Amino acid sequence: MPILAPANLPKAGWAVLLYGPPPEIQLLAGELDDSGLEIVRIGDHFFLQAPEVFAPLSWPEEVAWAAAAVLQQLNTAARLRYAVRLPIHSGAAILVNREGFWDQDDVDRAVAEVCGDGTRPLQISLGRIRRAARQRPHLARALDLFALGSAAWNLRQAFDEALRDLGPQAEAWIAARGRAAAEECAWFRATVYGSTPRRPGLSRRSRFPWPRKQTRAMPPLAAKTFVRSFPEQLILLRFKESGS
Repeated sequence: MPILAPANLPKAGWAVLLYGPPPEIQLLAGELDDSGLEIVRIGDHFFLQAPEVFAPLSWPEEVAWAAAAVLQQLNTAARLRYAVRLPIHSGAAILVNREGFWDQDDVDRAVAEVCGDGTRPLQISLGRIRRAARQRPHLARALDLFALGSAAWNLRQAFDEALRDLGPQAEAWIAARGRAAAEECAWFRATVYGSTPRRPGLSRRSRFPWPRKQTRAMPPLAAKTFVRSFPEQLILLRFKESGS
């Protein structure tokens, strides 16, 4: 992710890695006047700082989820202004201290996480994916929502639509994927449905308890990969059922 033009230096506080085409990130950086947001440079990478949003937060996972929500709102604004969606995504959060220094290991981990983002490409053509989605309205809606961004409410809605596509057997289907997958699902649900000090709650009450083995929220990148796996497997399932 080479820097094409100067960017502001980071201030003390949380900063969240941005990734995507540098020209688009720099276009976004020039559009943040009077927003309380700023795109800064740390090494050879861009980071988002939003003191009013990030300062009250304590955990890096909370900050990363807040950044995902901010970025999704900025992408929506870009569609209004430019009639396009900026292909910019957010990653992990790091902390810049009062002297303006940061832990380089944290930066390296954030970059490595982005480089490993996602799973292998689905070995089905775009045309066949569209055909499968056209036959399944809830699956189509899940794909549309997933494409919008990584805000917690958005991933929750995409997941809900995938479950609606499965119908009454949804919970049994989750359980049939194995214990590890079921535990991952419980972690995801606690993160995006529940409300605890360790995650960005969507509601004050949740029917999904916090997993005993987890003391932090599922990171946004992990949650995005988890949600992606559901429409992916549903598409494969539909083609298997049709014998094509």
